[in-house]
Amino acid sequence: MEIISGLDNPALKSVRRVVADGGFDGMHLGHRAVFDAALHAAREHGAELTALTYEPTPVEVFGPHDSFNVRLTLARERGLEQLGVATLVIAEFNEPLRKISAERFAREYVVERLGAVAVVISESHSWGHGAEADANRIREVGDKYGFDVHVVPLVTLDGEVVSSSTIRNFLWAGDIRPANRLLGRPYPLYGLVQSGTGRGQKLGFPTINLHVPPAKLVPGPGIYSAVVEADGLPEPPTPTYRSGWPAAVSIGASPTFAPHGDPRLVEVHLLDIEVDGSRTSTGMMVHFLDRVRDQRAFATEEDLKAQIEADVNQLRQQFKLPRATITAPD
Repeated sequence: MEIISGLDNPALKSVRRVVADGGFDGMHLGHRAVFDAALHAAREHGAELTALTYEPTPVEVFGPHDSFNVRLTLARERGLEQLGVATLVIAEFNEPLRKISAERFAREYVVERLGAVAVVISESHSWGHGAEADANRIREVGDKYGFDVHVVPLVTLDGEVVSSSTIRNFLWAGDIRPANRLLGRPYPLYGLVQSGTGRGQKLGFPTINLHVPPAKLVPGPGIYSAVVEADGLPEPPTPTYRSGWPAAVSIGASPTFAPHGDPRLVEVHLLDIEVDGSRTSTGMMVHFLDRVRDQRAFATEEDLKAQIEADVNQLRQQFKLPRATITAPD
């Protein structure tokens, strides 16, 4: 997949394109419906499937959280190449683009720069300053400038509209299962390995600490089950979890030792495996599966250790792990 930054980039060579247009934060079931329709349209038109998205995302610009803890997906987490996308165009969502009219956007960018023969959008998508053009108006603009507009209805699941804002609310509350249901996959989080206090090692349950970019949404404080991917890990131990190595993940400050610590602290304990967490240049992808329990303070270190042991045993049963300890290669 070719990645092109900017709508003025000379790399936007003249080709026939079907353009899937949207913020696509989360790549949830609604977004996947847009790409399914776009891939079908690209085949009908004999055109290249191109994704047009924006950085920063509109929610980072207009949302109430000042770009902090709002992004469901960062660049490496989108996975667009798996959806048949040949080219990803990332437009800077700057002041001029935010103030452009719908007709000018269609004429100068969709037609002249992108060479679109068709555009595929969600029913809730809009163009132009102040969202002046809704989906119906975008259809009219497409008729005027000679490209088809395919509008994909909003996807509902169990009577609930699938949307990025709904997924964010679930994740902030730590409700992983309903968030994953709307995403259509486990929620992904990528972070760089960083050094920690070594407290987990002393308790007998070593953890790997992750630094997560400020804009990336970290689920609410709690203990979670997950599978992780990272260089140097062996093959997953059971056929059921081929997407990564089973892990227990703690999010939030330690109520027992540091109740006023970082609420976004992410600590990963890999089940039945010993890994050197000091390799600070290494990245790790975490796929969240479920919430195990809330974070809470314990009266003694021994009480905390007993609870961690109970959590780990519960997850080992969930993952159906045979008892084994493996040291990962350097």
